[in-house]
This record gives sequence, structure tokens and C-alpha cells, in this order.
Amino acid sequence: MKEFRQLTVDDAAEYHEVLIAGYAENKNYPISFDAINFSQEESRAWIIKYPVFGLYVDGSLVCSISFRMPWIPKATPDVYPHIAHFVTAPEHKGKGYAREVLAEAEDLLRNVYKTPAVTLGTAAEHPWLAKMYEGFGFKEYKRTQLPGKVHTTIFFKKIL
Repeated sequence: MKEFRQLTVDDAAEYHEVLIAGYAENKNYPISFDAINFSQEESRAWIIKYPVFGLYVDGSLVCSISFRMPWIPKATPDVYPHIAHFVTAPEHKGKGYAREVLAEAEDLLRNVYKTPAVTLGTAAEHPWLAKMYEGFGFKEYKRTQLPGKVHTTIFFKKIL
């Protein structure tokens, strides 16, 4: 059975496990995503600050996505919501869950949050993420070296 829903602080421990496991492979690249080294408390605080949604399959969290909202200072690179912490548990990669979660997220953004577009960012140095986002319909609009990051950030936008 599948369920897509917003996470609460009660889900923080499971969210943290998926986040850390899903981001672990990024340690193999010159990438400094903040989530790579999130503590359990940072994961809990993230759920409190931002809308975080997850796909549950047979009661287990398999993929999650969050929205950094433009009304939170310094949360987004543009005037639109920004997708962050989009991650699939390693044992569930390749099953189409990311595409499914993104479709649900876009539906929320379009119909609940009433936004015409969404952004996201990734590392240019990652071997496949940029191509995946382009395959999901995102278009690159900016590259920059953010302060304190070892990677070049590619910003993407998708018109909803």
C-alpha cells in the first residue's frame, strides 16, 4: 500500500535515516550538500521549519521531498518555492518513486500553494542528478559558486 503525506515531528527519526542513507553516496564526490551531515536534531528542525512530504510503501518511508518557501528569509534563490532534500532510500532507488513523489509535489505546488513554477539546485559535479532533473522537465537557469560550498550549484526551474 502507498501513501503520500506531509511528515510531522513524529516522523523525524525515520526521515533522518532516509536522508542520511540517501545522501551518503554524495560523500564520494566533491559535493558539500548540507544534508550529507545532518544530525537527527537538524532533521527534526527541518520538518518543523519546512513542509516535508514523503511516500510510504507498506508503512515505510521510501522517498521524501521538501519545499523551502519564499516567505522564509534566505530560503529560496528566486520568488518561487524551492525543492530541497529530495531523496530516495538507497534500497528503493530505480523503482520510480522519485518520479512519483515529484508528480505529487508538483500537484501540491500547483493546486494548494498556487505557484506557477518551482526551483531546485544540485551540484554540477554530481554524475547524474542534473540529467535526471532535466528528464523531469526542469531547465537550467543559473550556475554559481555559493559561499562555503566546494561544488558549483546549478539552479533549475520548472514551469508548472
